[in-house]
Amino acid sequence: MVEYITGINGTGKSRILSEAAICTAMSSKGNVIYVDSSDKLSLALPASIRLINASDYEIGSASALYGFLTGLCVSDYDLTDVFVDSTLELISNKDTEITDFMEIMSKLSDRTGVDFHFSVIDDYEREPVCYTV
Repeated sequence: MVEYITGINGTGKSRILSEAAICTAMSSKGNVIYVDSSDKLSLALPASIRLINASDYEIGSASALYGFLTGLCVSDYDLTDVFVDSTLELISNKDTEITDFMEIMSKLSDRTGVDFHFSVIDDYEREPVCYTV
């Protein structure tokens, strides 16, 4: 399964995503990873959630993010959920069709059994909107 939350800056997408990660970690029988572009949530997330600062890995495109997430899935067979905050900031390419990227991620989710959750800036959505692919 792939879920993504869209909305303009400041609508609370990161808060919603981090709260969902915490709830998921409490009920998950496997590992949960939270990928962000900084360490700002290092104190807010419980130790049961692995926080990865993606800026340490120089991810600069949708294909690089896909490869990074694939590597996480391959390296951890107990992985159940991956939360990715600030997706467009990570891929730094505003021309990427987010729906195409989500379709590719949906195929990865089907193959690996890992659920992916993303937050995406959308200049048109005033309130956060959640989509499932």
